[in-house]
Order: sequence, then C-alpha cells, then structure tokens
Amino acid sequence: MTQPSDLRTYLADLEDQLLQVPKAVSLNHISGLINQVTRPVLFKNILGFQDWQLADMLLLSRRTQAIALKTEPENVLDALGDRLRGAPKKPAVVATGPCKEKIFLGGAASLKCIPCFQNGEEDMGPALMAMTISKDPASGNQNMSWTRMTPLSDQTAAYFIGSSTHMRSILSAHESRGEDMPMAFVMGVHPAYEIMGSYSVVDHLSRFGELDLVSSVLGEDIELVECETQPLHVPANCEVVIEGFVHGDGRRTDEGPGPSQALYYVPGVTPQPVFQVTAVTRRSKPIMRQINTLLYTDHQSLIGLPHEALLLEQLRRLDIRVHDVLYTPWSGTLACVIKVTPEYIGQVRDMLMLALAQRFPSIKLAIAIDDDIDIESAEDVLWSISTRADMVRDVISLPDMKGHPIDPSSRAAGGDPRRRLIGKMAIDATKPPLSQPNDRHTFRRTVPFNWGKAKIEDYL
Repeated sequence: MTQPSDLRTYLADLEDQLLQVPKAVSLNHISGLINQVTRPVLFKNILGFQDWQLADMLLLSRRTQAIALKTEPENVLDALGDRLRGAPKKPAVVATGPCKEKIFLGGAASLKCIPCFQNGEEDMGPALMAMTISKDPASGNQNMSWTRMTPLSDQTAAYFIGSSTHMRSILSAHESRGEDMPMAFVMGVHPAYEIMGSYSVVDHLSRFGELDLVSSVLGEDIELVECETQPLHVPANCEVVIEGFVHGDGRRTDEGPGPSQALYYVPGVTPQPVFQVTAVTRRSKPIMRQINTLLYTDHQSLIGLPHEALLLEQLRRLDIRVHDVLYTPWSGTLACVIKVTPEYIGQVRDMLMLALAQRFPSIKLAIAIDDDIDIESAEDVLWSISTRADMVRDVISLPDMKGHPIDPSSRAAGGDPRRRLIGKMAIDATKPPLSQPNDRHTFRRTVPFNWGKAKIEDYL
C-alpha cells in the first residue's frame, strides 16, 4: 500500500536539498539560524522539547515547489494552475490517524508543551505560524487559512485575523449570533495543503472549501479526522493540531507587533480575537512546521504561489506569451515580475495593468522582463530594468490606487483602517517585441564563449 503524501514524505523527496541540523538548538536562536539558510532546513534537536523537530524554508524556490507538485521547475505554475481548475472533491473522513497518536485534553492541553519561538527583535513574544480551520455557518464548508497565534497563557492565545476575507466573515457570523467559533490550528502537512491555505479567491467558500481542492493539487485522495472537542475535521496525517474556539462575545486583546511579509511592524499593535484551547493532538515524535516571518522565507513565497498560477492563466487568456510570474519575496510580495516574450508594441502595457489590478496579493509595482532573464534573481531583474527600460517611455505611474495595509508608505483612505491608498508603477523592462526583429537583436545578452559546454565540477 502506498504511503499517503504528508510532510514526512515531502522531506524525504527533498533528498540533498534538505539541510539537516543535528546539534541541539535553543528556541532563542531558531529565527536567526533560519535566516542564514536559503534552502529547506530541519532542526532535529530542540532544547527542552525531547522528540520534537522543526522544519522551515520548504517552498522558497521553484525547485522545491516542483518537488512538492511532482513536476519540473519550469512547469510549476502551469501544473498548479491546471490543478486549481480541478473539480473540488470532499475528503474522506476516517476514524483516526497519525495526528491522534498523543491526545491531551483539559488542563493537559497546554501551549507551553509546543516549541514556540520569537521571530523578530521587537515581537510581542514567541508565536506560532499555523493554518487555521474554521467552518462557514452558511454553507457548512470549512475554510483554511494562515495566521499567527501568540500564546497569552497555557490555554489562551491572541490570533491575528490578517487579510483572510473568509476568516473574518466566518467570525463575524458567529459573533453576530453571540456564538463561539470552533477553530483548529494545524501544523505539519504536505505543501499541497499549505498552498491551498494561501488560496484567496473571494467567491469559492459558498461552493467549496480549500480542503476540497487539496486532492487535486496533490494528485491523490486525502483523509481527514474529526477533532476531539470541536465540530471540525483536520488532516489525518498532520503533525500537530490545537483545537479550541474563539469567544463569540466580541472580546479582543492587543496583539503584536509582528513582522509582516513586507518586513515591517505594520500595522503594529492591533485588537485581535482571543482563542481558547480545548485540546492538543499530535504525533508521538512530531515535526513542527513553522514559517519564520523575517527576511525572504516561505512567508513571502506561500502568499504568492497560488496567485502566480491564477495570474498566469489570466494573462494567457490575453494571448500573451507569458513564461512565468513571481510575486517577489525580496519586495515583500508588493511587486510582481512577469517573464514574457513580447510580440508587438502595447502588449506588455496591457499585461502590466492587469497585474496591478489584482485584488490579492495587492501590489504596487509590476515589472515585465524578457525570456532571457532569471525571474528568481533580483540581480538579473535589476540589470534588465537598468539596461532595457527608458525611465520615461517605459514607466507608467498611477496615483491613488488601492494600497496594502502592511505597506508603511501607503496612506489612509478613510473609514476601515484596512483601506489604503498608494501610487503604483509599471515598468516595461523587455527587449523590443518580435515585430521589431532588428531592434530586438541589439538587446541580445553577451555570454561566455562555449557557455554551458563545460562544468566546473568536472575539474574539481
């Protein structure tokens, strides 16, 4: 019988891509150590937490994303886009699973028993990044989203409701009735679940929940188990589940500051809901999947990945030869780079305007590059801008457009504090189009003689 895909099978698939750290590490050093690596990392020995391991940086590059999707790096967005168009399928519910190997109820369900580390220097304190599962009372579909949980005591925590439209609407529905909202925090799953946890399409929840598309993204059926204390279902093969509820009486507590994907403490300290723990279930020797929220980590790449696939599909409908789309980690996802082969004048401008108009992620800079540029290289993108863009003819500035609340350069639009205004910019850093072959030829890149015919490894 084939083993179901989970976090452990993915870590095995990474092979030499995975950096394994055998020495004992203090939680006080985890954040700083994660930000020194640029590939998947597994800390195998956490001081004070016997039998726990901690993993991060799992989806930072197209190479590791391709391993998760069982495809090639150049095909990541095409493969993901095809699977996101798949038919939703309700997961099977089974009696038990690995996440039930250890069950803690009542006073034994303590957040202090879970390794939790501080991300940034000025953070409120140690926090957990986890996927949340809650249920839409109107449709009965479960919503899955990412959030930050900051423990306040053994069994209470503040959680940052963030930009999840569905999470906010579900909480509002419960609070309008004065009812507690059941919620489960889930950590340690196959990346297919994590990708769907970042899927932000406004109108799907009335028809299906994110978990209903995981089997399409993963390419195999998935199984859920019922929570011990809440009317919710969670992935049977996950590593850790924290069950509980959000008080339905509208209570809030100060939460933050915590780093946003733009690497600022914006919006800072805000009133956020209070979560009450009712149970903790986990594997006997769990692997704690965390996302460090600093520098360029999965915090940025996961936010962008499903929406890169969705934008690529929209651009292809315009009959544009698009090769790749990247909400760049090194811009805090506030910029989008699109790799394209332009065919005629004006085509790139249409494409850039569509990118700037996307609801999520909300960007303020769209850049078009040609097919000879490495989209994952900030140096290559900057070279393209510096040598191929006329800073008057090829740059479009647009004042007073929708901004992002994490952007400290945005300004209030009045009313809802999440409504912000910002100027936006589009840069055409492509070569002249195919319709101008002589001009396009002028912009060919110089390359070393016999480039690609010899490898340095063969001479070591």
